[in-house]
Amino acid sequence: MPRHRPCAGRRNWGNQSALFDTGVSPYRYAAVASNREESAVATMAWYRQHGEASENRIKELKIGFGMERMPCGQFAANAVFFRLGGLAYNLLKGFTQWTLNSTWHRHQIQTLRWRVCQTAGKVVRHAGQLCLKVNREAVALFNTIRHRCWKLAVRGAT
Repeated sequence: MPRHRPCAGRRNWGNQSALFDTGVSPYRYAAVASNREESAVATMAWYRQHGEASENRIKELKIGFGMERMPCGQFAANAVFFRLGGLAYNLLKGFTQWTLNSTWHRHQIQTLRWRVCQTAGKVVRHAGQLCLKVNREAVALFNTIRHRCWKLAVRGAT
């Protein structure tokens, strides 16, 4: 028989409609039942972090890929649109994990787009050839990405 752990809970102020109810407490209570071996405070910290991480991923998916609104009123078309957005999100996260250093792993989509895809450069003619000039950090980053993509193609993802 599983051992039951005490519940952790919290108290919040209720919504404003409760202000007009007479004889009702102004607080709203919530409880979290868990079988974790940690203290109630640690369990609540884990619970809140878990929810915030999921909400941040959803927000990044919506804002980063322009999915705040569905494109039409047809359920099937909206489902395809959302699945394509989810696929693009997962591919970008995989690209970030496999080809960029760990300092890039926590960046949001907008930051990656700005710092990787929208790198400033200048097209110049040098010795009769057209050249693209970009700063050294960008060249090093692009070479690292190119080399890691090549390694993935040859060896496969680990």
